[in-house]
Amino acid sequence: MVGLRASDARRHPQEFSGGQRIGIARALALEPEVIVCDVPVSAPDLSVQAQVLNLLCDPRDELGLSYVFISHDLSVVRHVADRVAVMYLGKIVGTGPAEGLFEPPQHPCTAALLSAAPSLARGSGAKRERVLLTGGEIPSPADPPSGCRFRTRCRRAEDICARAVPAPPLAAPLHTAACHFPLEETLMAAAFPGTEAP
Repeated sequence: MVGLRASDARRHPQEFSGGQRIGIARALALEPEVIVCDVPVSAPDLSVQAQVLNLLCDPRDELGLSYVFISHDLSVVRHVADRVAVMYLGKIVGTGPAEGLFEPPQHPCTAALLSAAPSLARGSGAKRERVLLTGGEIPSPADPPSGCRFRTRCRRAEDICARAVPAPPLAAPLHTAACHFPLEETLMAAAFPGTEAP
């Protein structure tokens, strides 16, 4: 399934380049229903990334596997995932189907992440405005800000953001965001294509 030959069983680890095929084969040998992939494609070489993704996707479809796929690379996430959850400081700030989550984003954190992924901006056919975060350094997860954890880096933050934790996103078929002020213009565009928010 992952392109290893029977004769490879007699080879030593140092005789293989990388270890992706072996790692995936070892995980599949247990016949799991779910595999957790923690940043499985961090290699800068795009051809290596594509090989790893193909090694993961082919058995998934054939065996009916589910993956929990953890990554900072949103172009990879978009390629692999059916549903996506965006986290900030250990809390989920947005959930939804992959396409719904990316177009259009509702949470300011999701919008910032997408604007930093040039391959996604190019692929959408529209120029995506770069979203710059405020507040300098990311706060410590051990001592997060009160209220909304993203508020110290959000240009839209107001007093309520410091006082109250936004409601968690719902497990809904559409994209939902844990935000006191979701990006209304994107909600308007989604509800009424061709219109602009007031």
